[in-house]
Amino acid sequence: MSLQHVVLFSFPDDLGPEDDAEMRRLVEAWPAEIGGMTSIRLGRSFNEERTRGYQYLLYTEFPDVETLVTYQQHPVHQRFLRWVLDRDCTPLAFDYLLDETTVILETPAPSRS
Repeated sequence: MSLQHVVLFSFPDDLGPEDDAEMRRLVEAWPAEIGGMTSIRLGRSFNEERTRGYQYLLYTEFPDVETLVTYQQHPVHQRFLRWVLDRDCTPLAFDYLLDETTVILETPAPSRS
């Protein structure tokens, strides 16, 4: 049974262009260095009026809980977590299973033509 792992990031000061690029670079390395995820998205809100100070959202999907735990314990993820915490970020994580009680509408994968 697959699951989603969503994390919101609240940095006390806006990340500059270099830190923003570094955050993206660190996450982009995960498929090759950690593996196991079936989807990764990282973005900054374009409408921060309602985000209560959270500027970024990380969305990942995993095939099972074991793969999520492996990812969380992996040294590459731990390095990213240290990077985030070194910037006094307050992360907020939420994990949930994708099943008949949580999936309301399944969106088909976009065609790549």
